[in-house]
Amino acid sequence: MSGYSAVSTREIAQAANVNHAAIGFHFKGKQGLYEAVIEYMVEKLHSICDPFINAIDKNIEACVGDKKLLRQLTFEAVGQFFIVSMRTERSRWLSVLLQREYVDPSDAFECIYKEVAEPVCKAIERLVNAATGEDVTTRRAQVMVYCIMSQITSMGRDQAILLKRLGSEIYEPDMFNILASVVAQGVCGILNI
Repeated sequence: MSGYSAVSTREIAQAANVNHAAIGFHFKGKQGLYEAVIEYMVEKLHSICDPFINAIDKNIEACVGDKKLLRQLTFEAVGQFFIVSMRTERSRWLSVLLQREYVDPSDAFECIYKEVAEPVCKAIERLVNAATGEDVTTRRAQVMVYCIMSQITSMGRDQAILLKRLGSEIYEPDMFNILASVVAQGVCGILNI
């Protein structure tokens, strides 16, 4: 598999089984095609991340200072994320493209960060603040946010490892509940709730 820089538009067209000229006509070249893919990815990521954000925001104010309610809210939000993300068509593909942008950011990273990553981080900041009372601008709080985000999002990207360990080719329906429960427990551990 070639990376972005190494692959030609001819190779892309051949893999997509389309005429090479179509890329230039519709997207004005490889960069335009990549930008269109990023826009599509951001749209898909909204459908995954917005329910997670909404699950946090709908009751966060009522949960402040109440560890039991915050724990319940955390389990609900993480469960919502897993229900949507693990069942979203092409979620592994989205994870790989996101990983590429996180490791070697292109100009598209700003769009991904502003449209998707930052709103998720802000929601997690609200959860961290509600659970700890900590100023979310401190480095410690920001590291907590990052660790929570990493725990939640790595399951789609790294699913091949778990599937190999389970001797399975797909996540069975009960695996979603187990994943959500274990990850939510980890998040609650970070939050000390």
